[in-house]
Amino acid sequence: MLRKYLLWFFAGLLFAIPVLAQNQQEVTVSEFAALEDSLHRMAMSIIEPRYDQERLERNAAFEAALRGALLLDSALTNRFDSVRTVSFLHSPDGRFRIVSWYVPLLSGHFRYFGFVQVAPSLKQPAQLIPLTDMTANITQVSARELGPDEWYGAYYYELIHLRHRRHDYYTLLGWKGDNPATRKRVIEPFVLTESGPVFGARVFDSGGRQPYRVIFEYSARVSMSLRYHSDFVVKRRRTVPMIIFDRLSPTHESLRGNFSQYVPEVNVFDGFRFDDGRWVYVPDVDARVAIDPSLKPLNPPRNP
Repeated sequence: MLRKYLLWFFAGLLFAIPVLAQNQQEVTVSEFAALEDSLHRMAMSIIEPRYDQERLERNAAFEAALRGALLLDSALTNRFDSVRTVSFLHSPDGRFRIVSWYVPLLSGHFRYFGFVQVAPSLKQPAQLIPLTDMTANITQVSARELGPDEWYGAYYYELIHLRHRRHDYYTLLGWKGDNPATRKRVIEPFVLTESGPVFGARVFDSGGRQPYRVIFEYSARVSMSLRYHSDFVVKRRRTVPMIIFDRLSPTHESLRGNFSQYVPEVNVFDGFRFDDGRWVYVPDVDARVAIDPSLKPLNPPRNP
């Protein structure tokens, strides 16, 4: 009976969205609030089934409904704050937003889903581009650009926008539940080109290495801090944009390379400083002035 009810519920919501989308200007605030509430309930119901196939079926229905809602809001004016298990990151310049979420599987693995939505402009119409998680098939993940059809899936929780010499630099910070034993944090440069979104760029200077993205892997038993500070205080009270993160080390030297045994060192932080259009690695950051309980990074929503 519950399964039958949910199928009718999903079908009714999917039918309602195209009707509302016929004329975006006629949609009222209350109608959009009701739509958001329905989306939130659908998202929360994804993890209820005891079988992966049913979870993925519910997610497919939610993804279709969310697509309709995003098309309805092609101007990117709605924040979707009520859909709490999904990340909606809006670029400060209003050009695009990135939507991401995940489905936890009973095996302890995760599947990632998302969209890049581009606002209409004088040069091009509005676009809604789905992201396809191809994590299992990507080789040399730190050494190449990736497009929306070959996405290194993640739940993005912060979008950094900086300008240098009239050029826009976007950087995403993401969380990635990879497998039962490890978790990951990702620093992912993002570029919106005329041909579509591109993930990854060689904008890192890291001890002779210039990866397209930076990936941290650590034990699933702990949490890692990875946060952006727009005005991090350095020498002579000068401030610079910095990404600050815990330094990870194995619990014993014999376990080096076994990332399921990597944990943050106590009160030891490193960072990347934005300098002349690049992220420059800075070891041993004095983060005492930046670490505050209210800024303590949160993992993405836990399973309800």
